[in-house]
Amino acid sequence: MTIHVETLIRSLGKAYPDLVKTGLITYQTKPQGAPGSPVISLDLAKEGVFLSFAREGQVLKEVTLRIQNSKAKNWVFPNELPSPLEEKMSRDWVHETLSEPDKILPPKVVAGLSFGMTERYSLEGFHIPITLQIRYDENEMVEKLTFLPTSELRW
Repeated sequence: MTIHVETLIRSLGKAYPDLVKTGLITYQTKPQGAPGSPVISLDLAKEGVFLSFAREGQVLKEVTLRIQNSKAKNWVFPNELPSPLEEKMSRDWVHETLSEPDKILPPKVVAGLSFGMTERYSLEGFHIPITLQIRYDENEMVEKLTFLPTSELRW
């Protein structure tokens, strides 16, 4: 299934049933989460997209794109990225294209797992204020892109 990523990002704040009704999400599986958790999610693994919803009202809170996938050999992100983003992006390329980030979290090791740097950017031109978080791998290549309403940001 092809997902129109930019339309999905522009749907932040909309309810899951509306996304299904418009055909943006065609999966039969509904978002799920741990009992009592305020968040439910839908992992569209083959499409490289992870969606997070508020349990109450099933409102879309986050869109995460897996640009790299360590579990799949020869992984190529299967959907068109919004301009000016590309399939392979280095940290230098991101800085040249998007300018300097608003904030940076340095690389870290948690419970023996290594995490690359994370940067935060404010995006303009959307229906609500949106923040882009970019996570890099140890080689400073983009691993994940997360789009979320700035009001949901917790740093």
